[in-house]
Amino acid sequence: MERPIRLRRSILSVPANREKMVRKALSLSADVIMLDLEDSVPVDEKEKARHAVVEALMASGWKGRVRAYRINDMSTPFAYRDLVDVVEEAGPWLDVIVVPKVNDPAEIKAIDYWLTQMEMRLGLTKKIGLEASIETAQGMLRVGEIAVSSPRLEALVFGIADYGASVGMPSGGISGHGDAEDQEAARLRWLFPLSRMAMAAKAAGLAALDAPFGDFRDPQGLARSCAMSRALGYDGKWAIHPDQLDVINQVFTPSDDDVARSRRIVAAYEAARARGEGSVAVDGKMVDAASVRLAQVTVKVAEAARRNRNLAGLKPSQS
Repeated sequence: MERPIRLRRSILSVPANREKMVRKALSLSADVIMLDLEDSVPVDEKEKARHAVVEALMASGWKGRVRAYRINDMSTPFAYRDLVDVVEEAGPWLDVIVVPKVNDPAEIKAIDYWLTQMEMRLGLTKKIGLEASIETAQGMLRVGEIAVSSPRLEALVFGIADYGASVGMPSGGISGHGDAEDQEAARLRWLFPLSRMAMAAKAAGLAALDAPFGDFRDPQGLARSCAMSRALGYDGKWAIHPDQLDVINQVFTPSDDDVARSRRIVAAYEAARARGEGSVAVDGKMVDAASVRLAQVTVKVAEAARRNRNLAGLKPSQS
């Protein structure tokens, strides 16, 4: 199954049981709106929240955004109903399901089997995608296996707070979501897991998505966090507050210079192929195959960002 190219610069997590927050999210500049059934929903509201997810997915106003929701993790008694109740009612409107706390590739394979059966029963022709959230030492240890566990997988997501807890990182008063880390040494502790997960994702042809930044009142800290993960190959970042979206979108949107150079590389590559030549030169420099692939992705991201902005009726500064 060919994986679709989706714009995932910013992913806004919204509690599914908060109707006003869901309605507001549809007016914001997030590329992905993820309706949450997991941590943000109390146990006694899980069933009601599933119905809310169905209603939200089927509602108008999405304007080209990715329609996603997060189930409860597979060790709970809620996950199977999260899948069946939502997919059977709103499967045709659904793009992606986010699976939290994935520790074993068997979890993704099991969900793949269930979805295949439901899609067959419902007569769905569009395959529902999956995202696996890596949030523990066990999951990070097996991240390479998880990344290739299903052709439905489109992205890996880093769960910073739970990962830190799973390896016994001292919090030191830090929220656990990467904020309040002014010291370089504190930020460096995330480089290994971020790099390991990004490597697994890219080797499998998946997107890599960074965890949210905890302090929504610190745009400078958020920008630093985005810059670090983007430098490591990440495609986007989760947001926990609407005020974070503009910063995230800005950092993960290719600059005009990057897009212009990437277009030159792609054009030169296509011209060389038409002539039967294997080597490509741009601006007096030879360009290797990896650079061509990166240029192609950059152009696709820029074009997708423009489409999303136009569909949402947003001004350039809001994308």
